[in-house]
Formats: sequence, structure tokens, C-alpha cells
Amino acid sequence: MPAHYLPYNISMPVVSDINKEYFGEDKKKTYIKDDFAETLRAAIQREVILHVLVEVSKARHSEEEHENGSVSFGDFDPDNAGLLMNIFETHEKGFMLDIRQLLTPRETGAGGKFIKDIQVLKVEDFIDFYKNSKRIPPILLGDWINTRTKNKSIKGVDFIDNNHAKIKRAVNYLVEKARIFQSEGYYNKIVNEYQALEFHKDRQPEKYDVYEESSDLSYIIIKKTTRSRKSKVKTSIISDCLNDFAETVMAYQDLIANNTSFFNSDWPLDVYIERTFALFYKEIPNDIKKKVVQDTTKYLRRSIEIVGWNHKNN
Repeated sequence: MPAHYLPYNISMPVVSDINKEYFGEDKKKTYIKDDFAETLRAAIQREVILHVLVEVSKARHSEEEHENGSVSFGDFDPDNAGLLMNIFETHEKGFMLDIRQLLTPRETGAGGKFIKDIQVLKVEDFIDFYKNSKRIPPILLGDWINTRTKNKSIKGVDFIDNNHAKIKRAVNYLVEKARIFQSEGYYNKIVNEYQALEFHKDRQPEKYDVYEESSDLSYIIIKKTTRSRKSKVKTSIISDCLNDFAETVMAYQDLIANNTSFFNSDWPLDVYIERTFALFYKEIPNDIKKKVVQDTTKYLRRSIEIVGWNHKNN
């Protein structure tokens, strides 16, 4: 059957389906804004715990000298750094699961699949969506108001046709942002190696690097074995990933306004960080707390902006 006899436009559902899958309204489901917010909160919590861990580790030592001149060897840990390390590692695994859920390209509704799906979009998909849904893209809202002020009889479909070039530029920018994001290989860089070590027993059975050292004293030989996890979480890559994902979503928001907002009702950033620090009994110096706020604002700025967290410019 010739294309002009088709009973409906086959391009029209493309944008609608993406909106439904990734920006839906079913309260029983989670969408990419939920996955992103969970990952961002976990990233900030991780930074707080790391700084607390540094502080509580300062008093940890392996030997104590007594008044009579004798020396005791062992793990002396008055601020429970070892216990907090266990808690931190458990939190980190949950954090990495959040990242995996956000970035996986294989699961319906996941951010990684969203990145793949929007790369096939064409300007015609958006044009058809606007005409069928009678919506105006956010990037043209100001122009639409000005045009309507001058010509109240103009129809939305004509306005869309008249602004085809502007819409095309915005679509091309969106697709390019998605392609760049995918080319970075964030899922492989962040998730693959970590989950092979931490989420599976047999893919990489050796989970630790082991270091041994000995001290030959006059009356005893002290042997010390240290294990260091092979799995690494690279904060800088995760920050880049979240910011790049946020910028890609912002590019989509320029074209589609309905239900695409990532805004949530969290506290201002400095309050959120302060209250996270307050969960721990160890008093942390104010300059360290301030540094966490400054670093978070600096390295996660786009991620913070998309969720609408209030923060001071530092």
C-alpha cells in the first residue's frame, strides 16, 4: 500500500512511547528521574562517609607502648574505623547497583536504553508529535507568545511548520548529546569491572590484592597482612557520567515539557550534607563539611541543577 494511504502516521507514536516509558505517571513504577535522584543522593552520601572515614581512621593504630616500656601489638581502633569501613563497603555496593540500574541499556525504562532510543529520533518524529498532541516545544514558547500577540489567528500546526529549522537544530543537538554519552562507554567503565568483582563469585575469583610485611624484633617476628579490594569506584568518572546524562535529559526537556521535569523536594544541598554528617557520632570539622558542599557543587553542578536543589554558588 502506498505510504500516503496509510491510516495513521507511523512516526507519531515514537516520541509518545518514549515519554510513556521514561517519563510516565504510573505511581507504581520508577522512571529515569527516580533512578537519577537515587544515584545522585547515593553519590553525595558516599562522599560524606568517605570524609567521616578519614577522620575516624586517624586514631587507629597497630601498637601501643605502656608505661613499663612494653609494647602491645594489635588493631587499636577507638573510633570504630573498621566497622565504618564495613558499612561504607555495603553502602558502596548499593550505590553501584543504583548506577547499574540507571545506566543499563538492556532493561525497559532504564537510562541507558533511553540514550539508545533517542539516537534514532528524527525531526519529523517531533513535528508529528507536536501536531498530533497540539503542543509547543519549550524552546519555542517565547516565540509562540510573541507570534500569537501579533497574529491571534495563527494555528499551532502552522507555527510548527514555520519553525522547522529551529526544531531540527534542537533535535540534532539532542541526538548528538546522546551519541557522545554512549561513545564514552560509561556503563563499561563504571559498572562492568566492578560487578565482575563484587556481584559474582566466579568471573574474577580473586577479589583482593594482598600485601605482606614483617618486622623482625629482637624477641619476636611480627607479620602483617593487608588486603585491598581490587574493585575501584572512580568518583570523577561517575560525576562526568551523571552530568553528561543530565545535559542529555535537559536537551530532551527543551523539546518536550510534559512530565519530563527531574525536580524533587529534597532539602537544600548544604542542609542535606549537614544532616548526613549528623548521622555519625564523630564530630567533623566545619571546614571539611564546607569542602564537601563546595566539591559537590563544583563537580556535580549540572546534576544538582536538573533536580532543582538549592545551592550557594561556590
